[in-house]
Amino acid sequence: MRINKHFFSSLRWKISLTYLLVIGIGFFMINLVIMQNLEKYLIRDRKIDYQKYSIQLAQLIADDYYNKDPNIFYRIQEFGYEVVQMEGESTRILILNRNGIVEQDSYQSTSLLRRDLTQDYPDVVSVLKGNSVRARDVTIKAGNPPERKRVLYAYAPITHYTDGVIGMVFLSTSLDSVETVLADIRKIITLFTTAITSSIILISFVLSGLITHPIKEMTASITRMSKGYLNQKVNITGSGEFRQMGEAFNVMSEKLEHLDHARNEFVSNASHELKTPLSAMKVLAESLLSMEVDDPAIYRDFLADINSEVDRLNAIITDLLSMVNLDQDVNAAEIRKEPVELTSLAKRTIRGMQLLADQKQIRVELFSEETVTVMGDGLKLQQVLSNIIDNGIKYTPDGGRVTVEVYRAPDYAVMKVSDTGIGIPQEDMAHIFDRFFRVDKARSRSTGGTGLGLSIANRIVMMHQGFIRVSSEEGKGTTFYVELPYGNVPELTD
Repeated sequence: MRINKHFFSSLRWKISLTYLLVIGIGFFMINLVIMQNLEKYLIRDRKIDYQKYSIQLAQLIADDYYNKDPNIFYRIQEFGYEVVQMEGESTRILILNRNGIVEQDSYQSTSLLRRDLTQDYPDVVSVLKGNSVRARDVTIKAGNPPERKRVLYAYAPITHYTDGVIGMVFLSTSLDSVETVLADIRKIITLFTTAITSSIILISFVLSGLITHPIKEMTASITRMSKGYLNQKVNITGSGEFRQMGEAFNVMSEKLEHLDHARNEFVSNASHELKTPLSAMKVLAESLLSMEVDDPAIYRDFLADINSEVDRLNAIITDLLSMVNLDQDVNAAEIRKEPVELTSLAKRTIRGMQLLADQKQIRVELFSEETVTVMGDGLKLQQVLSNIIDNGIKYTPDGGRVTVEVYRAPDYAVMKVSDTGIGIPQEDMAHIFDRFFRVDKARSRSTGGTGLGLSIANRIVMMHQGFIRVSSEEGKGTTFYVELPYGNVPELTD
């Protein structure tokens, strides 16, 4: 028979085995405690009874034993018979003199008569001294061949009001009846435990199947996803952690599908963006080759156009490389962090953008009344602000205004950039950070944009554990909020 190792290593089997172990250990401990307490209770009661019997007999024969009545043996036998009738267990009665020597034996055996028991039974010495000694259970070897047997010994001194302790009663009885009761109870408990354990195995196996079914379904979906089928969904009913896990899996699946679509779209857009200037340069070069004119001005115009397309191609490649580098930095453990004062950073950025703004007669203003410092990469944060301001200038009509504000919020430092430009349609708001996305494609290409600026800005802000929020009204302008956590900014010292 072939053993399915995969089945026994499965989560379903492990859950079933865990149930079995936990409940099995619980049953074992309960059974152990029950049996120990039951055994203790039965033995204790037997000890109390036989202790009473030994005391009763000692009191009953005290006078006759003192007077050396020859009929004392019959009284001892009669008492032993009554004990057997009450307890259902054979009982041996020994009468010892004050020196510990056996003088009477209810079994009429000569093996113990005239034998000194003080050497073999230390309790005999203690009883003969007048001490109270409790009954005790011991395990002995008896029979031929010898077998282990459990017996009970009970003692009582025989006292006379004139001579004190003149001898003692020594009762011994087998505990076989107690052992039989305990064995029967063990059998019942074992059968009961076996039946319950079997039921537990069956129930736990069924329940573990219900528990692991969502996991198996999810595993199968993940396996299919690993083979390229990204549009996988799991249908998990009910509530609790498995439902949450299923919902998280479905969200992850949607995001992976979206990422795959975005990757394909990115490749398509990148190819298109790179192909456009290359096609223009090819047309211009072919036109130069086919022309038969010697006018340097015409050649200069064509070469200027080619140079412009080369600059455009270079800008696209530069932005693409920036995106690749940013993706690597986001996946890295940490970015370089140093104190960055945002007001000073905004001033430097605006100075660098001033020439572009002057060409369109756009006024760029900065408002900040306080020093705002965060921990981050100053060059990358300047690139964020530069890209947003650049967008504001490009999409704002001549004579408009771009406003930069830097201020402190309770949890974040904020750089707010507002413009009086064309605005963003509501249907495009969800896509403005997508790569190569343009609100107005014709105008974007005329201004030389690559469609990567906001995507780069968003990635940099993510690297700094921050957020970019956008509000816009078409035809009235757009406002970007760059929110950056303060981090552990060191205190300035004199």
